Amino acid sequence: MPERAPAVATTSLRLRRGILPSAGLVLCLCLLVPALPVAARTPGQGEQSRFMWAMAGQESGWDYYARNASSGAFGKYQIMPFNWPVWAARYLGDARADQTPWNQEEVAYGRIRDLYVWLGTWKRVAYWWLTGLTERSEKRWSSYARGYVQAIMRLRQRAPRVGAPMPARTASRSGRGDWRRSASTSRLRLGIGGRAGPRRGVVQDGGVLKVHRAVTKPNGVHWISVVTIDGRSGWLPQSDTVPAHRPSHAARWRDVQERGHQAAAADRRMARPRPR
Repeated sequence: MPERAPAVATTSLRLRRGILPSAGLVLCLCLLVPALPVAARTPGQGEQSRFMWAMAGQESGWDYYARNASSGAFGKYQIMPFNWPVWAARYLGDARADQTPWNQEEVAYGRIRDLYVWLGTWKRVAYWWLTGLTERSEKRWSSYARGYVQAIMRLRQRAPRVGAPMPARTASRSGRGDWRRSASTSRLRLGIGGRAGPRRGVVQDGGVLKVHRAVTKPNGVHWISVVTIDGRSGWLPQSDTVPAHRPSHAARWRDVQERGHQAAAADRRMARPRPR
């Protein structure tokens, strides 16, 4: 588990949002906690966007639909599945938000901004993104981690001045005709919230799905009726799936491919940041 950000960083974020404490409170804080480290400055938008462009290039080749079949890391920034609901709740206000391109950018921007305020340098942010660790000395980083960070910093030198443009904002609830991939091995349900279907209703991890119908329950859970590549159908919670790139031809199932980087999967399976 990575260590928690110091309280001063949280205070800094509140100040940026315009919640100003009284002068007396500021004086008390200064007297009571003089040893606390000073939080790093907030990065400029262009500065952060260039770093994010470089990190996305290293993580996924700038692919919003890349998925690592080994770890389940998904999207342009390869966010781990156990991190997404925690970060989506924090930066989007909705733990069930879908991993659409726009949502990925919003979550990654907020998370990386907070990390920079906490850790102070882009190198340490990149190192944390890979390992979840806060080690300051680069000499104590593994050779793999140093190579990862150096690759990002080299990419950053040729990043566009303002980073990549924001994608169009789309609905966070999938609907009829959308393409999805199963985020884990799961069983198709016979109905919304119903029992799992027979054994042949198993959908393998990464399986391609096409949405036939979608329903949001009063508790906020979004259910989708899906069809598999071999013609089976059933219901799944949308959260058990991730978006897939829409193929150029509506019936071209083979165009919906697993496009994540696999070379480093074994090294990174257990080395991704945990929620804090």
